[in-house]
Amino acid sequence: MKDDKIELSEEQIKQLAEISLHPLFTPFPQSIEDSYKFAWCRGLVMYTETILHGNWHKWLKILNKGEWNSNDPYPQIELSPSGSDEVRKMLKKSFEPLQYKGIRSYEFLSWIGYALGISWFEKPNIDDQSWKHLYENFNFDLFLKYPSDYLSLFLAENGSSGHLDYFPTPLQITIAMNRMLECEDEVKSITDLVYEPCVGTGAMVLPSRSLNVVASDLSHLMVRAAAIQAFLYKPSMLYVPRPVIGLHADPKELRINKYFELEVDSRIYWGDSLLGEFSCPKNIFLEGSEFVDVYFHPLDLEKHEIYLYEEELSKPWQSLSLEMQKKIVAAMAREIQPDRTMTNPPFNAKIPKHEKEHMEEIIKRNQAFIEDRKSKKRLSMFQQIEEEIEQKMDLITTDYKGVSKEQLMFAF
Repeated sequence: MKDDKIELSEEQIKQLAEISLHPLFTPFPQSIEDSYKFAWCRGLVMYTETILHGNWHKWLKILNKGEWNSNDPYPQIELSPSGSDEVRKMLKKSFEPLQYKGIRSYEFLSWIGYALGISWFEKPNIDDQSWKHLYENFNFDLFLKYPSDYLSLFLAENGSSGHLDYFPTPLQITIAMNRMLECEDEVKSITDLVYEPCVGTGAMVLPSRSLNVVASDLSHLMVRAAAIQAFLYKPSMLYVPRPVIGLHADPKELRINKYFELEVDSRIYWGDSLLGEFSCPKNIFLEGSEFVDVYFHPLDLEKHEIYLYEEELSKPWQSLSLEMQKKIVAAMAREIQPDRTMTNPPFNAKIPKHEKEHMEEIIKRNQAFIEDRKSKKRLSMFQQIEEEIEQKMDLITTDYKGVSKEQLMFAF
């Protein structure tokens, strides 16, 4: 940490030793040359975060154990609704000279994400002088010292324009919403599957006590900003390489009941929440990671993987191979519904003509898909999926007096 002297406890020293041995930890930079490498600052930020909050240490310990019990420590952080002027001044000082050179907020965020080694980001196209300026002036420590939603205001003021004009929900409101919606049952509040379909920079879910948050956004820029702030404040949203018993799986039945995705190791996705079709790096901390498709209750019935196993599910479970059982469980997990959906969608946004046409094509395919199966004996699970999709289709195709179709679609 810059210019700060902190007396560490024995427990903190132990935690620092453990975090520095984790595979995600990267060596401290020794010079500006090191800063041209992917993840050059990840270890340093994790080190500082461990001193101030210890959330990465707690989360990695939970992942390593593979289980969370109600008496175990868990990551949590108090975000300041107002934030710190010191952080805002640092951001302005870091970014303003870049603007004069035509460097956009996207490249600025890319520099930050590249430093942290998040695979949403590639090395930004920034000249050496500007890179040196950022290396000398950008201070990750301040974000950790004064936790808040700084990137929302930054992006609202610096280039998040176009058809998705960004009007962030104030953090004091999202903090209050989370507290009102969280139940008295502490364990349930921590384990509830919470979904935010228009995540922005994360203001709605960063204050959540849940360690089981899924987030998405239609904007590339917002998804990347949310990934940065999740790294700083909510690692359980950014990095989930495997299910955790007690959080994602029932501890008694060992049944996955709150974990919908098994092919990627992150819970922040880019894509259209109306279609339920998204994209995400397969490995969130691997440079150049391939991007894979992620489906979260897609409107297109053919993209519900569970239908691939319709025939196998009609057979006795014990007659199936272990490999087939695992595939079916993974597919069934993708049908899990969130316990809570929290969002403040951009009601001013207009859905492009080509997207509306695409939705209409899906609706026609779904109608044929359902009609073809009406005469068959169906498991209740498939009937429920199809009923939910039909309700969504009705919502899209029905005209409601005084309410725009765009508002209705962004709401579901």
